Amino acid sequence: MEWGLEWLEQAGSGIAAALIQPFGYVAVLLVLLLALRQIRAERRLFHARLTAWPGRLLAALPAGLAVGVLVSAAVLFLGVDLNADAVIWLWCVSLLLGLVRLRFAAAAYGAGLVAFLQWLSGWFDWSGSPELIKRLAASLASFDAAGLLLIAGLLLPAEALLLWRSSRRLAGPVIVDGKRGRPIGGWRIDAVWPVPLLLLVPAAGTSAGAAELPWTPLFWSLGEPQGWTLLGLPVVIGSVWRTTSLLPAAKAARTARELLWTGLIAAVAGAAAAQWELLLPAAAAAVPALREIASFIERSREAAASPLYAHEGNGLRVLAVLPGSSGAQLGIEPGEIVSKVNGTAVRTPEELYDGLLANPAFCKIELLNHEGHVRFVQRARYENEHHQLGLVLAPFEDAAYTVSGAPRSLIGLLPWSRPFRRRGGSAPAAEVAHTAPASDPAAAEGRPSDAGSAAQD
Repeated sequence: MEWGLEWLEQAGSGIAAALIQPFGYVAVLLVLLLALRQIRAERRLFHARLTAWPGRLLAALPAGLAVGVLVSAAVLFLGVDLNADAVIWLWCVSLLLGLVRLRFAAAAYGAGLVAFLQWLSGWFDWSGSPELIKRLAASLASFDAAGLLLIAGLLLPAEALLLWRSSRRLAGPVIVDGKRGRPIGGWRIDAVWPVPLLLLVPAAGTSAGAAELPWTPLFWSLGEPQGWTLLGLPVVIGSVWRTTSLLPAAKAARTARELLWTGLIAAVAGAAAAQWELLLPAAAAAVPALREIASFIERSREAAASPLYAHEGNGLRVLAVLPGSSGAQLGIEPGEIVSKVNGTAVRTPEELYDGLLANPAFCKIELLNHEGHVRFVQRARYENEHHQLGLVLAPFEDAAYTVSGAPRSLIGLLPWSRPFRRRGGSAPAAEVAHTAPASDPAAAEGRPSDAGSAAQD
């Protein structure tokens, strides 16, 4: 009972200390900026918004919280020796790395660099250095960086699980430049989660827990009598993935497998460094390197694959479906091919529109599914109902805008950055003719649109 009360007191202090830190809010802001960037791109590319930023937050925050609870529970029994200085070092290094590449803002890279800096600083005598340098060196040496590596290693398998489970809610369609300069469709998965951790750490003095722990954490030193406390450590995990050859769920499943096995090895490396100090530099290199290896393997596979979201001679390829539209109610899925509408073969947006007009009271669509098999969907069309299907088609040659697929650094997430670029030689009219008709066929023939109200903001 005494330990339970002490636990509640320390947990309240740890949570309160974490709430006044800016780092947790920075993590949430990162997810929000990624969602807003995707929304800006969709408005320019498709004249519609398929992503909603509240949905992105609702998809990312509970999942990150669940991972935080699981990893914090694991650390209760493993043990790490960290303090508030460790939180500051990890976040300062992560933000600096994020200015180089966005994916480097993840905890695995920051923990690796902090551990390496701590190991490197131990080889120098800072006694004759300026006061600021001595204070920085003392701060860096005040915690066990192997604990950061252990946490980063445990987070990588958790990232793989989150990517596999929640990829669809974090994915959005894009148009990118293909290998030969032609525009092709794809999906970007903003798989980034803020993870709040509440870590059991050793502490001394009046702030330390007075009640004795019922167990001894594995990596705590038995020869040093000391108390304990709970430390709040918010971190960011994940990365931005892009695919032009797979459905978002298939892309996430394949990437998650790579992250899982590399993450398990990284977790072992972090645990080994926590147990044997001599392994610290090797683990400091291994944890971020393994994370980067998983990224490299997936990028190589994607570069070697043929694009999926391109039109073929047997119909129009669907890139995305607007939520709540007629196409969504019909059960049309991204990646499928619309081959006939009301008996009319469709190869262009104009033919799609003509097929819809052939029967104003009923809509029957012949599709080729992901396996290449024919399936039919149909529904009645009602008076005063918008005539659009709500489909975003794969891009045509004269698409006016493309995006790079992923921001290169944290700077690319700022509100004034442009997540899209105009293609050379394209005309603004082409932008309307081949992206808007998917959600509004009337625009395909240059007629005024009356279908945007449900799909727009």
